[in-house]
Amino acid sequence: MQTNRKALGQYMTPSVVANLVAGHISSTATAVIDLAAGDCSLLYAAQRRRPAAKLFGYEIDAVMHRKAQHRLPSAKISLANGLTGRLHCELSEQNEIAVIGNPPYAEISPTELTRSVLLKAFPRLATKLGARRAEMYFLARSLLIAKATRGTVAILMPISFADGDIYIQYRAELMHNYGVRKAIEIPGNAFSATEARTVLLIIDTSDSETSEVEIGRFSIETEKVEQIHKGILHPGQRLDARHYDGRSEFDAPSLKLEDVGVTITRGQYSHKEARTLSLGAIHTSDLARVTDGRMSLDVDKTKRNNTAKLLDDSIAQAGDILLPRTGTRVSWSPVIVASGSAPITDHVFRIRAPSASLEMVKKAFMHPSFATWLRCTAKGVCATVLTKRELLTMPLFSEQCAAIVAPNQVVTTS
Repeated sequence: MQTNRKALGQYMTPSVVANLVAGHISSTATAVIDLAAGDCSLLYAAQRRRPAAKLFGYEIDAVMHRKAQHRLPSAKISLANGLTGRLHCELSEQNEIAVIGNPPYAEISPTELTRSVLLKAFPRLATKLGARRAEMYFLARSLLIAKATRGTVAILMPISFADGDIYIQYRAELMHNYGVRKAIEIPGNAFSATEARTVLLIIDTSDSETSEVEIGRFSIETEKVEQIHKGILHPGQRLDARHYDGRSEFDAPSLKLEDVGVTITRGQYSHKEARTLSLGAIHTSDLARVTDGRMSLDVDKTKRNNTAKLLDDSIAQAGDILLPRTGTRVSWSPVIVASGSAPITDHVFRIRAPSASLEMVKKAFMHPSFATWLRCTAKGVCATVLTKRELLTMPLFSEQCAAIVAPNQVVTTS
């Protein structure tokens, strides 16, 4: 059962989340469709919210299909793949279709049919990233079905769609062509057998572009949505609540790391490769053992000979700041190299500042606001990830920074 669940991406929707999804079905919808009905949790909740609407669904698993029919006999559930199954003829007669869904998060082999659906939904998509993800095709077909009647889509997507860099183009196309009304982050404890966070997207296909978006966070305990942010977003911007939670602290114009000559690099080799080569490289686990924010590096003679062939960018030395780049249970506290030198793994960032701005940069990393900024910026489902590009945009939190002008920066006063 567990193997089958993983293969098909089957994680049934708990009633508390199903009610949240159903609560966003348009009051004018005359039909509701679920392309991956599962045990009919979503359609069951939809019936309670919109008893007059006709219900339709698709389910590829024969056992689950029988359970769905038994649970909700009033719905027309087809034993078919929601990506390729033909639409029920009754749907064409409806005035407005609402599409709801908790699609499988799994890899598939794209076909000409699924690729055509993706490009119809996202006409200017020019990336191959995400092309093997089933949920992207379910999102695309949901949008096309709803758009035919200017209806709405309420769909649960993995949090990586909301915060991941590989989905920037998808988010941009979604916001270019449809009206994204809400993005509600759902915590990892919502679903059984998985701790993955998800995001509920509420999309109005009657709009040709997104204007104002409401970003929220759903609480399983209170069954309420806390509004975190509401405003106009640029196409492609992140849609996760974590990103906007406390983000207002950093809205004011300020100097950033990239403005003061900071360079950021990472090691050449993974932790495993570095051990095989006897490099004595500093890894995230080494940083986690530091208790006072400072560490001395000392590579013995044998390892020093092994590091001679490494690029200088892979070597940390006194004055550098080290920070994990990615990890599952790492310590995200910055560490200053007090003395010595040693290589770093590709999971560690080496942050180096010119002497003129070094103390200011160190103070910024030790500032209380750094932890808040990091929480808003880092992303990921299992492992947490911070990119070099994001790190270079970190504000210099120190109070004195506002009065300091970065090299080659022109400041005008009125």
